[in-house]
Amino acid sequence: MVRSAPVTAPAIAGDDDGADLDAIDRDIARRVVLRLVRFDDRGAAPRRQPVAALRAHEDPARFAAVLRQLREAGRIQTGGDAADEPIVELAADMSPDAWPALAAWLATHGRAERLRRELESDAAQWTARPGRRDAGLLDRGQLSELATWLTADVEHDLGLSDAARSFIAASQAAARRTWWPGRGSGGSVLAILLILGFLATPIILLLLVVLAASVIHRFG
Repeated sequence: MVRSAPVTAPAIAGDDDGADLDAIDRDIARRVVLRLVRFDDRGAAPRRQPVAALRAHEDPARFAAVLRQLREAGRIQTGGDAADEPIVELAADMSPDAWPALAAWLATHGRAERLRRELESDAAQWTARPGRRDAGLLDRGQLSELATWLTADVEHDLGLSDAARSFIAASQAAARRTWWPGRGSGGSVLAILLILGFLATPIILLLLVVLAASVIHRFG
């Protein structure tokens, strides 16, 4: 991050010397702070974000209170605006060395935050794509990987947008359609019938053999 000089600030959001936020507010604080960090090949670095990009599904009043407390504690700072909205960034002297809670969040939640950003980016591209909406959705393999870490708790923890949730739901629906063809899927239906016929053939042959043996035994 920017600098590693120690700083003195009020206890907040999981500092080693105490915390004056409850569990819900600490989660909000963590989401805010992690969204003010850029992840790249060189590691983590500060990044500026408008307030809207920091807000998830929290109560607006509660979110504003946490943001204010982070600012008063010297963890974040606000500056010029974009489209009449304040821009937020980490305070200039904030670093993992200076703020133990930040180091812990980066270690335990950094990967999930990077995955959230990738998911949000894919969702935004899918939402903006004209025409066929099945294009750009997650495939079955990607959905399977997603399911291994995107539990209900993690989803709430990350604060996914409505667009990302719609993107996941559409991907799941498209994946189901590939296994259960609807109208206009004559080729798929024929393929399924051929597979079922192939699987049933040994059973039919066995029944014919049993029937023939029974006839021979009865009239032989």
